[in-house]
Amino acid sequence: MDEILTINQTYYGLTNPIGNVFELVRALNLWYKKYPEHNFLHPCVIDGKAALVCQRNLSQIDEQAHLELEAIADQFQLFLKQDCRTPGTDHEYAHCRRNIALVLTFCVVMVASSRRVSAGDFQKPAGVGSVSAQLSMQTKTEPVTVGENVISLRNTRLPTAEQVMASYAKQKPLMKTDAQAEVKIRNFLISAYQPEAADPTNINADIVEIAKYYAQYPEVINLLNELNQQKVVLKYKANNWQAQAWGNQHAVDSVTITFDTRVGAQLLNNQDCQANPACDISPADALLHELLHAKLMLLESQHFIDEGNMEPNLYPFEHEREVLLKENQLYAEMNQDDGLSRPLRTRHTGELFHVNCAACTPNEMIASR
Repeated sequence: MDEILTINQTYYGLTNPIGNVFELVRALNLWYKKYPEHNFLHPCVIDGKAALVCQRNLSQIDEQAHLELEAIADQFQLFLKQDCRTPGTDHEYAHCRRNIALVLTFCVVMVASSRRVSAGDFQKPAGVGSVSAQLSMQTKTEPVTVGENVISLRNTRLPTAEQVMASYAKQKPLMKTDAQAEVKIRNFLISAYQPEAADPTNINADIVEIAKYYAQYPEVINLLNELNQQKVVLKYKANNWQAQAWGNQHAVDSVTITFDTRVGAQLLNNQDCQANPACDISPADALLHELLHAKLMLLESQHFIDEGNMEPNLYPFEHEREVLLKENQLYAEMNQDDGLSRPLRTRHTGELFHVNCAACTPNEMIASR
């Protein structure tokens, strides 16, 4: 998924942005499977336009491959250019916004970021810059109905930080913590966590805080109840949020979630996001997203498998879409409870930020109050 995020970031802010990066990646994936020998692509910006640099002399080496790649470029309004460098002259592309050479093996490698077919071969997860295995996805979602005291993020403009805090101040006193649920959730999370010697010493305390936070929300309590008897493993990994299914093409055995309890994310990025918690989620909320992955992988495993998600060379587009819809539904219900405005997003993009506590957002220590 890092590669999808890289494409998103490479073309971010252009006057002619790519309409649907996920569909672009899907098209490139199919192209690569048909022409795996032509495995060089370099997304960049040339003269202010989104561009794609392909293999040197591709039109001569394989005219059909070039024609099909040209059709993809036309569809997504990309400037397609054949590599004109000679060996040792990488500086000729210094005008590109990101001087990276993406090999299209990413179309296969990124499959591992959401599931793994072999439990004996742990796949290295994505690093800083991705919230989890589902960044950079675009999809359509229906508007979510929220309560009168909750600000809807479906408005043309985001609520201001002051509006969010006013809504939160009104709703938060009405919330109660379910003590029994708190103990049950804490035990589940601590049991799932597999510590290693180099892990930060604050993780256990953060898990306790997360459990207390979760126990205020009936819909979150229900989610954790559903997962209570499932094989979920939590492993610390700095600057990382990711879920992986382990098993084979017939069954999902377990899900491993890599997490960092001091890393939240800004999921929206526009002029109204300056110090605005309506654009952010806390580490505790980020963990909920991964737990939604786990729920679909484990409790709806046959559906997950039938979609081809345990195949070695298929990216789980539909699964990612389903998780995003579940996330919007869950966040909207939580927003009704506490008056916050967690982002109800339409694409899987985000930027990671270090925070001071497990229930803190990048901009405000809100949920922990």
